[in-house]
Amino acid sequence: MDRNIVISEMCGQFIEELPVEIVERKGIGHPDSLCDGIAERISVEYTRWCQENLGTVLHHNFDKVQLVAGEVAVGFGKGDLLRPIHIQIAGRGTSEYKGRMIPMDVIAIHAAKQHVRDTMKNLDPDKHMVVDCFAGAGAVELAHTVDHIRANDTSFGCAHWPRSQVETAVFESAQYLNYELIKKFPVGEDIKVMGMRKGDQIILTCAVPFISTELHDLGEYLEARKAVKNSVQAFAEKLVPGRKLTVDVNTADDDASGEVYLTMTGTSAECGDDGSVGRGNRVTGLITPFRTASLEAAAGKNPISHVGKIYNVLSFLAAQEIVREVPEIHEASVYILSQIGHPLDQPLIATATIKPTKGPLTKELEEKVRKVLDRRLEKVHEVRILMAQQKVNLY
Repeated sequence: MDRNIVISEMCGQFIEELPVEIVERKGIGHPDSLCDGIAERISVEYTRWCQENLGTVLHHNFDKVQLVAGEVAVGFGKGDLLRPIHIQIAGRGTSEYKGRMIPMDVIAIHAAKQHVRDTMKNLDPDKHMVVDCFAGAGAVELAHTVDHIRANDTSFGCAHWPRSQVETAVFESAQYLNYELIKKFPVGEDIKVMGMRKGDQIILTCAVPFISTELHDLGEYLEARKAVKNSVQAFAEKLVPGRKLTVDVNTADDDASGEVYLTMTGTSAECGDDGSVGRGNRVTGLITPFRTASLEAAAGKNPISHVGKIYNVLSFLAAQEIVREVPEIHEASVYILSQIGHPLDQPLIATATIKPTKGPLTKELEEKVRKVLDRRLEKVHEVRILMAQQKVNLY
């Protein structure tokens, strides 16, 4: 099959050669990340229910989840819920199929609560949250695009690989906080890491919520904050050889007055910070203003025909495979554009801009990259399976 694939050489400076770089990652407990996770979990559970009970996958997009912050009163050794967090699930799905009703609201609310249980150690969806579902019926004219595995929209996806040093430091430090340091210190999941590189100087500014009920006074807090800072510093500086890295934690704290970053549940969603799907990390796991990126909210969209989801993931996987399988390539950015109603493996255009490790782009090198991208498009169904099985991280 002759796909419309174009390979070209990157223009401009390599990302590591730029004088300044800014990178961000929101942790799994950030209100925006919670919305992304809830939306995607609903899509996964709705898909699973349809496959198990109906033998097919039905049209849906549960990518409109809104978190309305609650209100708490916290202090050292205590925390009281004054108003719960509200989760409002919107989007579209199929509520009836061949005369059988689908319990869409039940599936959605259960999935939302289960995601919170699986993600947050101090946030109880039954005690601290109110979850409502307002999802309605999807457009009839788009339902057939799921049946025939064709693009349900004219949209594009894009991604790059590999990560720069500061991108790696930000991503891995956030993961380290979320999955390792949370086991050792009284911290929550709503962390954020903002990385700034100026020349060879890197600063990681980390927002880390501490659990109020596990700290008895300011002295304990300051000791824990220092230990977290030192742990992230020791971890992250190994990721940026040849550069100087500094870690700052909770720079808004006023130690003198005791106004510091305490939460009862481990997320700022408990008091004052709302959230929405698509406002956080891209499919690459980061927010990278100096890089190629799509503004598409991937989480919650159906994994069968929604190109805003599929093509972003496919671009990310393709960029990784190009760099991994073609050693002469130093960096790759992939862009894929669909045309509504057309087969997913036949995009309107698929293009990769690449930076060779040395020398200009040759015809031989161009053909190697083309084959990798062509193969990934041919196996687009594998991407749908990976997403349905939650084996791809979308945020």
